[in-house]
Amino acid sequence: MHVLIVGGSVGGLSLAQCLRKLGVTFEIFERDASPESRFQGWAIGIHTIVDELQEAFPADLPKLKDATDHLQPHDLPAQMAVYIPGRDGRIGVESTPEAPIIRSERFRLRQWLSTNLPIQWGKRVQRIEHDDQGAAVYFEDGTSAKGDMVVGADGINSMVREYLLKRTAGDLLNVIPLAAIVGEVTLTGEQFKRQLELGHSAYVYMNPAQGFAHFNGLHYALPDGVSGRHYWMFMQPDADVAQPDHWLRSATQQEKLDHVLKLSASMPPLLRELFELTPASGIKTEPHVWRDLELEALPAGRVVLLGDSAHAMTPFRGEGAYHAFIDSLRLSKLLSKTDGKDIAAVKAAVAEYNAEMLERGVQAVQNSRNADSGKPKDPNAKLTTANQLLRPLPQVPIVLPKLA
Repeated sequence: MHVLIVGGSVGGLSLAQCLRKLGVTFEIFERDASPESRFQGWAIGIHTIVDELQEAFPADLPKLKDATDHLQPHDLPAQMAVYIPGRDGRIGVESTPEAPIIRSERFRLRQWLSTNLPIQWGKRVQRIEHDDQGAAVYFEDGTSAKGDMVVGADGINSMVREYLLKRTAGDLLNVIPLAAIVGEVTLTGEQFKRQLELGHSAYVYMNPAQGFAHFNGLHYALPDGVSGRHYWMFMQPDADVAQPDHWLRSATQQEKLDHVLKLSASMPPLLRELFELTPASGIKTEPHVWRDLELEALPAGRVVLLGDSAHAMTPFRGEGAYHAFIDSLRLSKLLSKTDGKDIAAVKAAVAEYNAEMLERGVQAVQNSRNADSGKPKDPNAKLTTANQLLRPLPQVPIVLPKLA
């Protein structure tokens, strides 16, 4: 079995590490020109499968938490908090020895996953060919590669999926009717300390009557220990968000920020502080239109999909990367037991993978979409994140180190 992996992000690199551990040969092709070519995102939560990942990956990778934790240099557990009007204190989830949660900064995570992997950069797919004897990928730079399997781990706008299904991303993706404004800001000293105390990793204020939803998170703490890079997403129900004349496409950064400040003015002062501390220059200029993907079926053959190419989902539950990891764990085990020259065996293995992956993926897509559908939420309903029920979180003061 020789596997051609198209896509060098979380899913593709995880699959490569699993195959490396299992002794299956592979090649990785990434369309980005370099690791720094494109923003990778902020931070993602890894839970439930932490031990399984470490076991499935080769021993030459450093410990996941040591390499990727966004709270470094602070020795604080990952923590996501929820504040509800009329309720004393806060609820949420926090990493514990019994149920570890690692909040990984995305660039660090990609670096960790790249450990000892020969990634080929700047490889944009032109076409794919396959038959009972094997598969080949042809790239825009004139090169090509041959193998037994092609795995499309190339994201929400997957070229491998387009080849496999003969349908474009525009035909398949569902627009989520939420308008989003995104901001980023670096905080220092007491401002940074207050944000950590609200929620080490992230927090939200859940008020069904406010007419909007938001997520405030820590991207990463800075090495000095007294500063951190933060981000937030402010979302409102809007059926016209994908229209070319939507107001957010032409609004200035200041106009976007003013909109957020006006609507959040009724929030408790401490919980709206992150918005108020963000300068207009920290507002992202590009439009943010969330899309997801539900596939009913996939053909079983030498071309297979993984991660966002198969089940892209909104970020509202933070499960996109989580399910890409699971895909890589399941697919690698099947491929390691399959004779790549036996087309009947290949089809059987891929059919087994597709059945489990699609059922699990579609459910995750629907759950993520419903997690922030724009409809009022019942504050008394049982809430979960990171596969844990939210529980009361005590308020613990944080002491920042003193600068030398």
